[in-house]
Amino acid sequence: MKPKLTPKIMRLCLLWGLFCLLVINISVWQKEQLWQHGEPILLELAPVDPRSLMQGDYMQLDYKLARQLANELRAKGQFQDNMQGWLRVSLDEQQRAAFVALESDPEAPLLQQQRRLPFKVRQGELQLASQAFFFEEGQAEHFSQGRYGELRLGADGELMLVGLRDSQLKPL
Repeated sequence: MKPKLTPKIMRLCLLWGLFCLLVINISVWQKEQLWQHGEPILLELAPVDPRSLMQGDYMQLDYKLARQLANELRAKGQFQDNMQGWLRVSLDEQQRAAFVALESDPEAPLLQQQRRLPFKVRQGELQLASQAFFFEEGQAEHFSQGRYGELRLGADGELMLVGLRDSQLKPL
């Protein structure tokens, strides 16, 4: 016996589908708002691997700030998997971030050019933001000139990688 789709079940399926589309569109809108209105922050980086056979061309990113923070946590004996927290950075006139301190009180006042950035440790690796930058196939040489990751910082502390910059801070 074949199950019958009643009008009530069909309406529920339609409502569920509309709800899913609404949630997805809200998420996309929020990311677009962060991209357009988030505060730009530049993190110095060291490219690691410019190619993935399964995913096409991309660059694995390693932020110098992440290395500094990982060293600080290890020196204090606090580096552990599945931890998360905040670090304090100072921004220069070109929005380049420099490590100031590990935040013990995320509500402490910041100086004018200081910001709080979120971090987490997963599988023994400290992560600040996206660690991969995808680009059009055949553009590896162009993007290998990247020296800074361009991120956007939202009011809620969310960080989003939006591009790469060269050593003169020009967008690639």
